[in-house]
Amino acid sequence: MLDKKLLETTLDEISQLKSEIFSINSQVDTNHEHYKSLLNLKHYLILRSQDRTKLQEKLFSLSLSSLGRSYAHVAWSIDTLYQQIDTVLNCHTAQTLSDFASDLTIKNAIKLSSSNSNLLFGGKKSSQFSRQTTAIMVTLPSNATDDDGALIHDLAKVGVNAFRINTAHDDATLWKAMADIIAEINTSRDKKSQIKIFVDLAGPKIRTGKIREIKVPIAVGSNKTEKEVLIFHSKSMDTIPESTNNITQQKKPARIVINKKIYKKLKIYSALKIVDANSKKAFITITDVNDSFAQGYIDKKVYLDDSSKIYKKRTQGTILNIQKQAELIRLKKDDLLVIGEGDVAGRAAVYDENMQVVQNAYISCSFVGIAEHVNIGEKIFIDDGKIGLEVIAKEDALITCKVTLAKENGTLLKEEKGINFPDSHVMTAALTQSDKENVLSVIDFVDHISLSFCQSAQDVRDLKNLLKENGREDIGIVTKIETQQGVSNMPEILEELLAWSKSGVMIARGDLAIEVGFENLAYVQESLLDICDAAHVPVIWATQVLENQMKSNLPSRAEITDAAMSGRAECVMLNKGAFAIDTIGILKHILHDMHSISQKNRQLLTKETLW
Repeated sequence: MLDKKLLETTLDEISQLKSEIFSINSQVDTNHEHYKSLLNLKHYLILRSQDRTKLQEKLFSLSLSSLGRSYAHVAWSIDTLYQQIDTVLNCHTAQTLSDFASDLTIKNAIKLSSSNSNLLFGGKKSSQFSRQTTAIMVTLPSNATDDDGALIHDLAKVGVNAFRINTAHDDATLWKAMADIIAEINTSRDKKSQIKIFVDLAGPKIRTGKIREIKVPIAVGSNKTEKEVLIFHSKSMDTIPESTNNITQQKKPARIVINKKIYKKLKIYSALKIVDANSKKAFITITDVNDSFAQGYIDKKVYLDDSSKIYKKRTQGTILNIQKQAELIRLKKDDLLVIGEGDVAGRAAVYDENMQVVQNAYISCSFVGIAEHVNIGEKIFIDDGKIGLEVIAKEDALITCKVTLAKENGTLLKEEKGINFPDSHVMTAALTQSDKENVLSVIDFVDHISLSFCQSAQDVRDLKNLLKENGREDIGIVTKIETQQGVSNMPEILEELLAWSKSGVMIARGDLAIEVGFENLAYVQESLLDICDAAHVPVIWATQVLENQMKSNLPSRAEITDAAMSGRAECVMLNKGAFAIDTIGILKHILHDMHSISQKNRQLLTKETLW
């Protein structure tokens, strides 16, 4: 028997919530192109503005909808609940307070979301053979046009709905060549099954600067299986024969270049004496010699640099092929690193004779003025989170950091690696000058443009204005959410997207995980799915989806579960990999299974066949 008191208290709370929801209606322009979606987004924000869990428990106890699946049709769900409880209590006071509630029913909301998705990815529909409805996007590698685009043709045949061209790599000529192949494929397809082209702008990714080059000793004779050495003379060092590449089935032999005067003295089975940078002696036994190069085996591991000496009988020589390389900057936990700006090259820490640091390691940052945005105590991450730092001091344009995360034996700091400032409010325009130029170079063939590091509605407006100026308001806009600011500003970003004919959101989980914290990513990506559902804006699930499978043809257990989760989105993006064809087959199978038992965030009560 129903608890009348529980029904009455629940009706009161639903009535109050209903008043809150409908109070916003007059604030939205009914002439807005996506009026219903915009209004529903605002309803959702009100719904989630307070803790509603106690109300949900009451609804659950009454076997009524607890509103956890109402995000795409908030007003209709709340209004329906009110009428249901009112009818049970026999009050007969319920009436719909807005035409909007009856217009955006569950059925209409699903239809609206599906229509927006089709605008981006085409008319992907489930069939009697597959229940998969999530579109599949694949990033094209640089060699995609090889063999007349065989890879692109193969990917199209196995069911790719969209191709991603990443402007962070290659150039406009190659992007156009990729697009031409896709256009050729589309000539034999109907309008609904056309493969879409998404162009991904590089955006203002903050990166590490150059590292100074120094002459680094060459390691020769690294271990028992790598004792082979190829010796060239000074006259042949620029014309090393390609035939030497196949001399051994092991790793390529070490190669050294010596004075021709000494080279002429080499004989089969004779020995060449070496004194390395650490004054260690070693001998290379010559096993073959010709006019171009000699081959031999060294008896121990040595490090060769400019100071190393070579002896053959009474003749002394030097190593000639010592070239400059980027200095190794190995950071360990508790080390200090100074981050600056400008053209000053990075360098490793300098130690005195007692191994005390006299000069901290240094690296420059591509973002000029970054010190103004960073405060003491804030976290910084480099190279996809491989190196973690904490700011301990600031002086002018220099930021001194303490290493908080690194491998036990140290992590190498490299050039051109991404830097993330998750605790800092670093606001920079998402659309760079380079991005603007790239947009113009692809504008004739692109279907949709992905805006990297979108953090505000202004970022969306900047891209919209560029497209308007060039008469391409038909091109879709996808905002890539990969910063904390982007997450915080999602309502305004979505509202700006809803003022454009075609739009979507990419959950770019690479930088996003670093920005929000790996431990918080699951919560954040769920929240992004929910708010986009409320706005009826399609979502692209991206970054490291089935990555092991793509690279090695063997998926991890965890990424199978992650791929299953991607079925909640309207599209899932795969990156580049040697086993893309096999991976697509596995992904389609996973999506088919998941869409057989769920739709978006709703569980389907299909017949269970496991037992």
